[in-house]
Amino acid sequence: MSDGSSPQPLPALAPGGAADPAPAPWALLAPAQRDDPQAGTAHADTAQAEPAQVDPWSDPSLLPPPSAPPERARSSALPIVAIVLSSLALAVSGLVLVLVLVLGGLFYFYGGAPYELSDPVGGYSSMYTPGRVTDASGAVVTDVGTYDRPATLGEHTLSWPTVSGGVVEVTVTGVDWDADAAVAADPANPPPDPSAGYVLATVDVAYTGPGGMVPTEDLYLCLESMSWASCHMDLDVATAAPLRDIGALTDGDRATAIVALELAEGERGSALFSIETIDGEPLYLAER
Repeated sequence: MSDGSSPQPLPALAPGGAADPAPAPWALLAPAQRDDPQAGTAHADTAQAEPAQVDPWSDPSLLPPPSAPPERARSSALPIVAIVLSSLALAVSGLVLVLVLVLGGLFYFYGGAPYELSDPVGGYSSMYTPGRVTDASGAVVTDVGTYDRPATLGEHTLSWPTVSGGVVEVTVTGVDWDADAAVAADPANPPPDPSAGYVLATVDVAYTGPGGMVPTEDLYLCLESMSWASCHMDLDVATAAPLRDIGALTDGDRATAIVALELAEGERGSALFSIETIDGEPLYLAER
């Protein structure tokens, strides 16, 4: 039964059933930390023994694995080798060409075929190699071969020295002034210009001395009149003996070609044949 007083807490029982004595009042006011030197020392040691900070950059084992370097673009050395070899080939070719020209010029001036150069017939000495005109006996004719004083077809021969030291001679031995039918005999040939007709010229070409020449490349044959001009390399006309079929001529060679040209209708009286080499002055021929 209650006597009106406040209930008292029951004492805690010890493990063996005995009551655990109540703590002393002063013990309740004491700090929770016991006055144990060893405990204090252990606490201090625990506070000081915190794990040390580790710098991940100083420990290689903590670093991420290095990434593989980017693969470089693979390049082949073949283009570079090809460029070097091409440049070397061009340099050697240029050197050989210069050497050939120099030796040819020296041979022409000091050991080439005899060719007496007089004043140029047409006055082209500053631009072209002078040519000369000879008659049937081989004598030099000095007063013909120009535009105003042409040499005579079938009578005079035109000649020029070459770079290699030789001499090329050209003689127009015959002319067919009305050759439309002869040209039309080959159905592959085109018709002439409506205001002109075909002319066929028989040309004799000879070469003497060192070196050589190719007529289809080194000769230019044209027919001029008051209102017309026609050159053989501008016409695609096949003849019985084309100039291109001659090939290269060397010392002592002689060949004959038939060259097709065009002439304006009614202008035969003013027609002039103009012949020149690749570096020679033009010389002129006409009917007597």
